[in-house]
Amino acid sequence: MALSEKLIQDMVDKGRRIATASAGDETLGPLSMLPGVWKNTDALHGFGFNMIALPFATDPNGNGYRLLMNQYDEELHFSIVDKGVPNRGSGFDPATGAPIITDQIIVALDYDQKIVQIAAEDFPVSGEAQKFDGKAIHKEPGLWLYMTNFETEVANSPNDAKINVARLGTIPHGNSVLAVGSAPDEPFSGFDPRLIPNVNGVVVGGGVDPDEDDLEPIYFAPYKHFHENPFKGTVAIPGFKGFEPVDMTDMLRHAVAKVLPGEVKKTMRLHVDSAFDHAGVKTLNSAGIVNIPFVVRQADAIAMNSTFLIYEVEDAENGQTRHFMQYVQNVILDFIGRPDGHPGRARWPHVSINTMERVSDADAGSVKVRMVTE
Repeated sequence: MALSEKLIQDMVDKGRRIATASAGDETLGPLSMLPGVWKNTDALHGFGFNMIALPFATDPNGNGYRLLMNQYDEELHFSIVDKGVPNRGSGFDPATGAPIITDQIIVALDYDQKIVQIAAEDFPVSGEAQKFDGKAIHKEPGLWLYMTNFETEVANSPNDAKINVARLGTIPHGNSVLAVGSAPDEPFSGFDPRLIPNVNGVVVGGGVDPDEDDLEPIYFAPYKHFHENPFKGTVAIPGFKGFEPVDMTDMLRHAVAKVLPGEVKKTMRLHVDSAFDHAGVKTLNSAGIVNIPFVVRQADAIAMNSTFLIYEVEDAENGQTRHFMQYVQNVILDFIGRPDGHPGRARWPHVSINTMERVSDADAGSVKVRMVTE
């Protein structure tokens, strides 16, 4: 259920507090299942997959890009909670016209993500794909926000959604993202496969499917290659056909059906979008991505959406409760003129998926700053 006025007022009265985050903390609302350390355990080794199109000046086909696939492991830490963050506001009582204080109260949960490449393959072959095997390929600090009150309505959004969560992230390439979304007050009961989105990762502005012939076939060669030869990496996952561009979330469905150790009792779904409309129509101008000048010029990251699913699972062997997380993230990169005659640059999906387990509580030693009051 939504945070009560009493609980919100209690945070206001106690003042802003920073502490080690705890799973189940009711002040985190829909974020309450996140605190702790999430990893690719032995049973989930190599379940992280990534696809990205990259500018490629020496492409033998002359298209100017290559398609890179990665298999990876990850650590994702949610360690510090910042409670009672006040966004100052003011307004007027509609009945009396008298001024009133209308502060928004936010609870923030920090995260730190590290991804290490296990294996990689690209097409056309560049000779560069395997150079990062065993090395970090992504580092991202950021915050999830829960807006406990004054949720923002978004015009023309699905189901008249109200924004009550947001994600802020920064990466060393020179990108910063603010994505917003709507999360339910309570987890869903059990598991519904429709909660996992279907993602087609084929370039936008060049057709819909690599099997189509309405464009120059050579242009689709990298997508067609991985569609017909799905990427499996070097860590074998029994029963998994491989990671491929047309159905990029098949691995998530496979993991739920074949790998999770028991029945899913609860599912929390968090979805955020940098524009709320991934077709590029900005329905909320305050969200988006900003990039350093080089990135804008070469491969401009213009939009991002991500869906996180957190499962409470009853272990079939011992009845214990365990928690698992899945996500799919889609970042749109713009580079190379569109080959279909329309103005502008083509839009290239950069898709990442993973399945992890929460292996420990948040690390108390990670709290470096303590603030008693504002």
